[in-house]
Amino acid sequence: MPIILKNLKFSNMYSYGKGISIDLNKEKITQLSAPNGSGKSSIALILQEILFNKNIKGIKKGDILNKYSTEKNWEATLHFSVDEDDYVLDVKRFGAQTKVELFQNGFDISEHKVLDTYKKLHDILGMTFEVFSQLTYQSSTDLLDFLKATDANRKKFLINLFGFEKYLEIGDRIKLLGAEQDRELVSLRGELKTVENYLNSLAISEKRELVEVPSVDEELEEQIIALAAAIENVEKDAKRIDRNNLNIKEREAIKFDVSILKPEDPNLDEDIQKARDSANQAKRAVEDTKKKLEHLDLSDICYACHQPLDNSQSLAQKNRFEEEIDNQTKIYKLNKQLHTDLSMKKDEYISALKIYEQNQKSIEKFESLSNLIDLSLPTEIPDKTELSKKEATLKSTLRNQKLEKNNAEKINEEVRLHNTRIDLLGEEKEKFLSRQEVLTSDIVKVQDKSNNIQILKKAFSASGIVAFKLENVAKDLEQTINRYLAVLSDGQFSVRFRLAGEKLNVVVINNGQEVTIESLSGGEFSRVQTSVLLAVRSTLSKIGGNSLNLLFLDEITGVLDESGKEKLFEVLSEEEGLNVFLISHDYSHPLIPKIEIVKKNNISMIL
Repeated sequence: MPIILKNLKFSNMYSYGKGISIDLNKEKITQLSAPNGSGKSSIALILQEILFNKNIKGIKKGDILNKYSTEKNWEATLHFSVDEDDYVLDVKRFGAQTKVELFQNGFDISEHKVLDTYKKLHDILGMTFEVFSQLTYQSSTDLLDFLKATDANRKKFLINLFGFEKYLEIGDRIKLLGAEQDRELVSLRGELKTVENYLNSLAISEKRELVEVPSVDEELEEQIIALAAAIENVEKDAKRIDRNNLNIKEREAIKFDVSILKPEDPNLDEDIQKARDSANQAKRAVEDTKKKLEHLDLSDICYACHQPLDNSQSLAQKNRFEEEIDNQTKIYKLNKQLHTDLSMKKDEYISALKIYEQNQKSIEKFESLSNLIDLSLPTEIPDKTELSKKEATLKSTLRNQKLEKNNAEKINEEVRLHNTRIDLLGEEKEKFLSRQEVLTSDIVKVQDKSNNIQILKKAFSASGIVAFKLENVAKDLEQTINRYLAVLSDGQFSVRFRLAGEKLNVVVINNGQEVTIESLSGGEFSRVQTSVLLAVRSTLSKIGGNSLNLLFLDEITGVLDESGKEKLFEVLSEEEGLNVFLISHDYSHPLIPKIEIVKKNNISMIL
């Protein structure tokens, strides 16, 4: 199902001003050129925001409005088609409110709620935000989630991308149904076993007689209460003396030094940060200059015609690079040592501050305990009186009487339950026999359903229909990737897919040798990644999936040499139904149409 994004109009979004319009399907390849910060990449974000109500950078609605604009609202209108139907999507943001209108062939098909309108829109597009953003936008940081994913996640990615998850969803529903049947079967069998065990163990015994329940002397309660009141004051004094003695002992154990003063804060955080930043800046400068030096061509003979070349400027540049590396290295070492010295001083201050704070806590604890200690209290606890002994004796007697009464009542309760159970056993046996017949019949029916579900579950599992379809798609995708890659890498690279269970391994072949993806250079990886992206789009279209006409390639030419750039343009120009926007701030092809973005007074405009 072809999706063609045709025209985008927007106002006051990101760095842009009012009345911006851009044709999305006018040219096969369009250069989008502007200095950094002008809003080149924002166009892809605007499309994501209005189509899916979010963007890959997670920028909030309130932050999309251009802060330098005098306007208080932003808006965007997108014209697109799906199959034979034309659509217009109109999104307006007023303060904290968003209004979304969707038209199909001139008729308003918007829903009352914004989220319901977006749900209808996504049903029309037939793809998720993740698939749309990865198929329409590629940069050095935001890539198609395939090559560098784990083997298991890579297979899941293909399943989601090509819409095979619908079979797994059916399988999941079948699994739930099967689990429900299994639970019902287990429940029925468990109940049947319980019924059979009960019937096998059923026995009716003789009824039992009740026992006599002894009484409790209520006067003992009153006597215990009186004794407790008499000894209450003695126990309170003992507790106070115990607490007072503990406080005295704890205070005597405290050690502190009143002469320790609080150290003065040297306030070195800003200096430490400056030294760290200066060292890091110098380190990056050394690394950048070394990279420039590595790419400097010092050849004095032309590789094509073997004629002598004047390489004096290159040699002079080499000397300047080496001098810059030496100067920045010295700056790095000086700031690194300064950072170490300042950090040591700060550590010394922190150590002294900890000693001071611990000493202050000891002083405060000493003062707190001094306020709690009562010097008028004796240190010895009075002896126990005869009242306590008598109280203990009475309590023991009372406990024994209550225990004998409770035991007798418990025996009688068991007797009553026993006799009641015997009365009910006769009619219970008949009920269980009837239930046994019903359970046996139900188990046969549920077992038949469960067997049929097992057959369906296997068919819709990851090793069934999905595995078959994925294997065919993987073969076609591999061939398509290698067709693109043969052109982009002059036959140097190819890829191989290896399906194994729940995993899909991708092997990169470099001149006949297997290599890891991580070992590829930036330009090599960009060729492979671009081939994968184009192949995915082509395969999607071939198997009847949703195909998109739009692709933003953001600053990917920076890692390609001249030959790589030309081959990229050659491949893109031959793609059917694809409109590519090449985003760059430092590269321009003289034969490819260009759209320039200018920014004045913090407001960007498209020329």
